[in-house]
Amino acid sequence: MAVFRFGIVGAGHIAGRFCKAARRVEDLEVVAVSSKSLDRARSFAEENGIKAFYGSYEEMLTEEELDCVYVATTNNFHFENVMQVLDHRIGVLCEKPFMMTAKEAKEAFDRARENNTFVMEAMWSRFLPAIQKAHDWIVSGRIGTIKVASYIYGINVPPTHRIYNPDLGGGALWDLCVYPFEITTYLMNQKLKGFKHTIRYESTGVDETDSLILNFEEGDAVIQSTFHSRIPAPSGFYGTEGYIQIYMTHMASRVELYDRQYALIDCFEYPIDNGFEFEIAHVRDCICKGLIESPVMPWSATLECARMFDTCLGGK
Repeated sequence: MAVFRFGIVGAGHIAGRFCKAARRVEDLEVVAVSSKSLDRARSFAEENGIKAFYGSYEEMLTEEELDCVYVATTNNFHFENVMQVLDHRIGVLCEKPFMMTAKEAKEAFDRARENNTFVMEAMWSRFLPAIQKAHDWIVSGRIGTIKVASYIYGINVPPTHRIYNPDLGGGALWDLCVYPFEITTYLMNQKLKGFKHTIRYESTGVDETDSLILNFEEGDAVIQSTFHSRIPAPSGFYGTEGYIQIYMTHMASRVELYDRQYALIDCFEYPIDNGFEFEIAHVRDCICKGLIESPVMPWSATLECARMFDTCLGGK
């Protein structure tokens, strides 16, 4: 099997984590990195054992033979960067949130369809073994029909953090609430019919705390996010025949299954110290199969989340 070749756009912290995970995936290599700063690209390449580095995204896309590009820039640049890669007919894995609006997301997916090119939002948590196990339990009916669910996630960061900066696409919805929304809608196994929301804003103009009630066909879920309190991301999915509990849901290493009498009847553990490797392997497999869309993180799920962003932030 030929080695699958990844390139990277953006040379920040998250790209470094991607490189560490990529080294765990068979028949795959990160062969190039690009940044707006040649010095930064060079330094990143040296630190991560990457052969080629560029001070121009376009130069990397033109010079390298790539199977896929990981877009690891700040939120405000995602649309521009993804469209640039798609115009080269190279597959794209774009860090979450995929786009800042549904209009941008739809335009990117339309371009991918036109060019017959793979693209996926990097919602890596959906691919974790523990989340996949919870999904299997729910789909197979182990807890019956889910009637109530909850998921809360928060971090506590200083005012110098980029999440405070509206020019960089900051805010709790795009950076944090994307996890509860896209994991909850995946695990509920029901169609989302609508939602209600309450948004609180920081003095810089970005949303700081978000509370949503998601209305599904047969149940409701409450999700919350904030960047003013560190919260260990607990979640629970409560059905007619039992319930599932997950701790640190977005990087889950353990999932527990309980019956209606609160008795633990099954559990699954898979230690996680990075987690990106599972989505990376999935993207490789999708592209090698000739797919342009992931069955686990389909375009419809990304669009649904982007529409949520639009609704919640539209009345700002």
